[in-house]
Amino acid sequence: MEYTRKNYLEWLEHKRENHFIKILIGIRRSGKSTILRQFANTLTDVNIIEYDFNDLELQSLTYIELHREIIKKANPHKTNYLFLDEIQEIKEWEKCVISLYENRKIKFDIYITGSNAKLLSTELSTLLTGRHLDLSVLPLTFKEFSELSEAKNYLENLDKYIAIGGLGVVIPNINRTEDAKLSLKGVLEDTINKDIKHRHKNTSNILINKVIEYAFNNVGVEISTVKLESYFKKTEKNYATYKTLNNYLQWAVDAMLLYRVSFFNTKTKTILKTSCKYYAGDLGLLNANINDNRSMFGYQLENLVLLQLLSEGYKVYTAEIYQKNKDNKGIDFVAIKDGIIKYIQVTYELNEQNLKRESDNLLLIKDAYEKIVVFVYAKVHPLNNGIKLINLFEWLMGEQNI
Repeated sequence: MEYTRKNYLEWLEHKRENHFIKILIGIRRSGKSTILRQFANTLTDVNIIEYDFNDLELQSLTYIELHREIIKKANPHKTNYLFLDEIQEIKEWEKCVISLYENRKIKFDIYITGSNAKLLSTELSTLLTGRHLDLSVLPLTFKEFSELSEAKNYLENLDKYIAIGGLGVVIPNINRTEDAKLSLKGVLEDTINKDIKHRHKNTSNILINKVIEYAFNNVGVEISTVKLESYFKKTEKNYATYKTLNNYLQWAVDAMLLYRVSFFNTKTKTILKTSCKYYAGDLGLLNANINDNRSMFGYQLENLVLLQLLSEGYKVYTAEIYQKNKDNKGIDFVAIKDGIIKYIQVTYELNEQNLKRESDNLLLIKDAYEKIVVFVYAKVHPLNNGIKLINLFEWLMGEQNI
């Protein structure tokens, strides 16, 4: 069973032959290769050249050898659609790509996928500046998942979606939760091996797994490297240094196993870098690799909202409102797109006890930007205080906008 992700295909169709390098970046098994293959199937009267660098034999190619091969396969009388899947496996790949891009005798339309957020690190972006367009490929959204699921209603789908997430590997087992979870354990191991251990030699097998496990078990909780170091000093005989732990967290973010959500100063409208929260790159990876703990459900719901906001093109932060001589108040998310800021609280149930609390936190922010509470189930009517209430399912299914 294969699913067509129309938004991504429409983006590729709209950008084709515009003489920019198109780069699809996303966590492993998010569907990048499938999207490119489906796009290739729509093309006619073009020459298609494809390489999948998951193939170990291809990984031995140098960028010069790869360049020679591609030129031999190219047709000077047609547009050559070049698909380079998991290109980060080739050292100095960017030199090959930029040479093909600037070739004046042969026309190339170049498409690249990668499973590492540092695909365009400083040295690469220098060569590619102004020449590429990026497309972030995320796991299936709740709406896409619902179109495939046999669940009877939105609540049942919510439980399934949180349990197994939206990576392509779950699609064949979307109605068999335990089978899907087994396949997800393999995806996590594969991602750690290929996108962390393979890229960063001498990575401790035990420690990298424990760092990711710690982050998964603390999604939505403020984490600093100092806090993490203190935890490992208490629990591990051979605890790691501050620098090592910081590197491991960064590498997990680069592999998109984790998303780092920085704090946002609501007064100065600036980003704070002293500490942050981490969320999982996919809900299924999260839940297949932690103990079944319903006390985490609220954080898992936040994780879902984060992924949906990212899929809609928002840059997402979190916030804490300082109050003199009082406890600070948290804001789950600050979502920014096209210069517009939205403050968002997430809760499963709105009732008499929490409606005022959720609203009051937002009302501490003294600006005119929209303030929103996203909920699943409501027992109360909205307060007349300017707070916008949005039902989670209506938003996820496209019936209401954030």
